[in-house]
Amino acid sequence: KTGLLEQAAAELGLDLGRSFMFGDRWSDLKCGAKVGATSILVLTGYGRGDLEYIGPQQEMQPDKVAGDLSEAVEWISEQLA
Repeated sequence: KTGLLEQAAAELGLDLGRSFMFGDRWSDLKCGAKVGATSILVLTGYGRGDLEYIGPQQEMQPDKVAGDLSEAVEWISEQLA
């Protein structure tokens, strides 16, 4: 659910539509997508398994698949440049 993201946005003045949500589970990505954030699946942790076993059946797909957090941050930096 999106409650924690919405709370953070309200408390910190964040624009969720201009934010990035990354995680290693499809549930992380779905949560971010529900608030309009750009989604990034990182392949560390559960990410590789989710990509292989859960991802193909999902309607929602990540905007980016990154090998690790460092690659995700690098991609975000490129998007903001």
